[in-house]
Amino acid sequence: MRVQVPLSTPEEHKAEGFGDIPNPFFLLGTDVIGRHDSQERSSTMPTERQLRLLNMLQRAEVPIPGQALAEALGVTRQVVVHEIALLRAAGEPIYATPKGYWLNRASSGRETVLAVSHTPEQTQDELYALVDHGVRVLDVRVEHAIYGEIVGQLLITSRRDVDVFLEKVRAEKAALLSSLTGGFHYHRVQFDREDQLAEACEALRRAGIRVMTDHPSNQTL
Repeated sequence: MRVQVPLSTPEEHKAEGFGDIPNPFFLLGTDVIGRHDSQERSSTMPTERQLRLLNMLQRAEVPIPGQALAEALGVTRQVVVHEIALLRAAGEPIYATPKGYWLNRASSGRETVLAVSHTPEQTQDELYALVDHGVRVLDVRVEHAIYGEIVGQLLITSRRDVDVFLEKVRAEKAALLSSLTGGFHYHRVQFDREDQLAEACEALRRAGIRVMTDHPSNQTL
């Protein structure tokens, strides 16, 4: 079940504390959810190795590291990356997350998009506030002035996931995607109950993190 994300009015937008930033949901447009559903599948038949790879991802309960897939298939990690790219081109919703590759299955959870703005130092507080209230962070995305929409898959569901993600950022000395846009970014999130999303947003505001959501509790797709 996916949640429709309508656009807020300028007055509602300013009330959320985003000031003169344009309505964030006008930037993303209306197709941010379910993009994989509209992709056309290639008519090329998958190879035996691709079928084995897809089968492993379908049976997995957690993301699988690329090296683990390579060892199971008896190939190099570069071959796995190539095969994943071909499967994606064929329309398979395979995500590369900080924890490994993940096949996005249909879920009964509800989805919406949050527009968030905070400093790099508040990243842990932001993600903790979401997962502590049962909100799953599926991705992070920004609207770049030159490159348009840039998306990074996260699949963060617990504090442990948050810690692993931030440790990788520190170990690689990588910049957060939101650093490209002055801390302003979006998260596609998933939740099971309306109160989870509401309480998570309230926790973010208490932490001094600006958040905006146009989630309507009575509209679903």
